[in-house]
Amino acid sequence: MIRKVLCAERVIQIIDIQSKKYLVLEQTVSIQADGAVDTGALINSSRTKLKAHHLSTIGPPIIWEKIDFDGKKVTLGRKIILQCLGDATKIPTGFERGEKLKIGPCIYARFVGKEEDLIFASHKACVYAYENEIQLKKESYTVYVEKNNDVAMIDIFMPYDDYL
Repeated sequence: MIRKVLCAERVIQIIDIQSKKYLVLEQTVSIQADGAVDTGALINSSRTKLKAHHLSTIGPPIIWEKIDFDGKKVTLGRKIILQCLGDATKIPTGFERGEKLKIGPCIYARFVGKEEDLIFASHKACVYAYENEIQLKKESYTVYVEKNNDVAMIDIFMPYDDYL
């Protein structure tokens, strides 16, 4: 549970960075969100569609994002991943079914603060990778853990190849 940390009437923001973390997800369904403007609305409508197929979602939504550059063109990929209970073989059209996902090793950033400042957590994770000579893959998983009023707790997982 998030507790506001106040110092002179302002929220203190926290970014904790760790490496060699794994994101493990069970019985997932995902939907493409490449052109989605309102991610929250897409998450809510996805949950409603899944519920209509007797699947209930558990845990927070996860946003997967990937950036590719071929020297001429930048391609952005985006998916919403939800974990569910029920018979996931009967998923609605447009959804992709997944069993168990184990993503990692990852640079992990736990962000607590105003959601609009989340970019600083991504930047801090990238600087950590650079300083420790870690080659990140071009993807990330953002887990919206909790939000109370103007304070959010968000986890970011950035996978890398572990050559050691």
